[in-house]
Amino acid sequence: MALYHTQDVNVKNNPLDFFEENLPSKPYAVDSLGAALRILSTASAKKLRYIQPNTPWEQYWFIYDVDRPTAHFDWDEYNAPPPNITAMNPENGHAHLFYGVTPPVLTCEANPEVHKKPIRYAAAIDIALTEKLDADRAYGKLLAKNPLHAYWSVLVWETRNYDLSWLASWLDIKSYLDGRRTLPAVGLGRNCTMFDLTRRWAYRERRKKSYSRSDRFISACVAHAGGINAGFPVPLSQAEVRATGRSIGKWTWKNMSPEGFREWADARRDKSIQVRQAKSKALAEKAKALYATGKTQQQIATILDLSVRHIIRLLNNF
Repeated sequence: MALYHTQDVNVKNNPLDFFEENLPSKPYAVDSLGAALRILSTASAKKLRYIQPNTPWEQYWFIYDVDRPTAHFDWDEYNAPPPNITAMNPENGHAHLFYGVTPPVLTCEANPEVHKKPIRYAAAIDIALTEKLDADRAYGKLLAKNPLHAYWSVLVWETRNYDLSWLASWLDIKSYLDGRRTLPAVGLGRNCTMFDLTRRWAYRERRKKSYSRSDRFISACVAHAGGINAGFPVPLSQAEVRATGRSIGKWTWKNMSPEGFREWADARRDKSIQVRQAKSKALAEKAKALYATGKTQQQIATILDLSVRHIIRLLNNF
């Protein structure tokens, strides 16, 4: 693990450069918490103590608020991955821990059916890392301590950005990957929950109720997402709500009309058939290879954990 003080950082992959290069074009920023948020140019926002590091659509940074006097460095004692950057309050030692992620997590995409698994995977990592760091679960993540500002004590620990699989290797995320389970309203867990609940509502609404125009349906999706968001202890920004609601509304309007739904269902069914056929073919090849070595059908069934009848069908039909 390498430790670099910011004034000494002179490495090829400097996370502070990455932070600056990927700021939103017009981020929220403020000089003291509690003051009115302002939308500023990036150049102006960088001069303030708190800044919006991620856009509503892309998340380059997983950020955690740790309210301990030793937060700057005790992540190691918690067996957590080294953050790329820590920005510490010099008055009390509390810090924000920044984990850079490439490629960024897309919190809103055009196709909800493609989107649901990646966002849940990212949300599972975010929740598990919050728990491992014992970070503040109520932290809204819209604003972060600006590591480019001289007020904070800033350190760079890991110079390489993470990908999600690397972060996941530090964590136990299995329990959060079950799509039947509602995730805690923490970090990306809020995005995932709002996304899933709005998506399911929109699918039903599109089929049962007639909207004369797409813009009215999309507005209804945004409103429904807003209602879900209002129930979170720390709501997401209105920009995130609008982006998610509009994405779901546009896709659902196009694909979940009576005609579009039939096409979508046919495509899903065809894909399911192809997957099952591919699995059966692979099992048949294993069964035949074992049969060629002299194994009996009963022995092959035991090895592959299948019934003898299934083995006979695989040997005869493929």
